[in-house]
Amino acid sequence: MTVFQNIQRGLIPARLTVEEVYALTESGVLREGERFELIDGEIVPMAAAKYSHHERMKSRLVRAFNLSVARDIGVFIESSVTLDGSTLTEPDIALWPAHRDSEDVRGPELLLVVEIAASSIGYDLRVKAPLYGAHGVREYWVVDAVRQTIRVHRAPAGGSYTDVAEYEAHDPVTASLLPGISVRLDSLD
Repeated sequence: MTVFQNIQRGLIPARLTVEEVYALTESGVLREGERFELIDGEIVPMAAAKYSHHERMKSRLVRAFNLSVARDIGVFIESSVTLDGSTLTEPDIALWPAHRDSEDVRGPELLLVVEIAASSIGYDLRVKAPLYGAHGVREYWVVDAVRQTIRVHRAPAGGSYTDVAEYEAHDPVTASLLPGISVRLDSLD
């Protein structure tokens, strides 16, 4: 039974805390690997299927990041990130100090968060960007895997980003907190 079926049957409350999500997963009520995020206490389903543009781009970026970062920086793929007691996201790629567990890392400690969009561009820009900005994530990239662009969000202040720029596939984009990471979408292997 999926988390959504359990909610519909009244087995799981409509609003949860991150702590309750972890407890429900540990007890087996929620299946590990089930695709959802917790946004302000509400479970938001994520697409079960990934599109080839999305997966190909994610693979290329992960490879580029792993080749570029220092050993003390972790490159985490689809790891749960706790932004506050009622918000748990699962970005496509997130980088933070390798010694920190995902349950303990918070917005300002995230060095780079990347969402890759093939069909979720609106959600990633209209929901996720303000959410990450409000929680102090210092740099957030939305990579449009179809159009081959990167929308870079920096300098969170007052619940949003004050510096937003879009780059084309031929433009080099460097992570401000990780200067060893510089990518051009048109030259990724």
